[in-house]
Amino acid sequence: MIEVASEMIGESGSASFRIADLAQRANVGVPTIYYHFESRTQVIAEAQMANYFKMTVPLHRYLSSAETALSLKDEAAFWKAIRDNMVKAWSTGSMNDKMGIIKLLLDVHADPKSRDLFRDRLDIQFARWVAVVNDAKELGWLDADLDAQAMVAVFWSASVGQVITAGSKYVDISARGISEFLMRMISGEESSESV
Repeated sequence: MIEVASEMIGESGSASFRIADLAQRANVGVPTIYYHFESRTQVIAEAQMANYFKMTVPLHRYLSSAETALSLKDEAAFWKAIRDNMVKAWSTGSMNDKMGIIKLLLDVHADPKSRDLFRDRLDIQFARWVAVVNDAKELGWLDADLDAQAMVAVFWSASVGQVITAGSKYVDISARGISEFLMRMISGEESSESV
């Protein structure tokens, strides 16, 4: 049911989502849906959580690539994974209104159970990213004084918060441009596409 709800919200947004339509499309009765979910809000929240995790699959791959590069002490592969992650994270903000990241997060947070589960899953990712930053510091690839938690919080918050500048006539920068800016900020060097 969540997969079908996820598709429906992806097609039409969550505002027009109806349980009766889900029941028809999933070939189940409305009571079956309410047996598994407490409310329409919970169905939407869980479907949006599924949409979020589908959307971020490439980001998980980049995180794994960064972790592998650290274990192999392959600095070039590490920086490539970080750069690719930044470009993808910033590209995600350009999605349409139906699947915009802010609406998606609001839908997830509308249901307390889904919100708590979502936070727990994000904490796993945050912990992995903090470990990546700390490991890179130990290898001398990042400034030893860099606050790993602050860096992870700023990058995640900024990529989601870019919706504020989306469509601005004055602040128009590509995902690649943001990536290059952030790479200069954290590494102190110019970004190189060959790395």
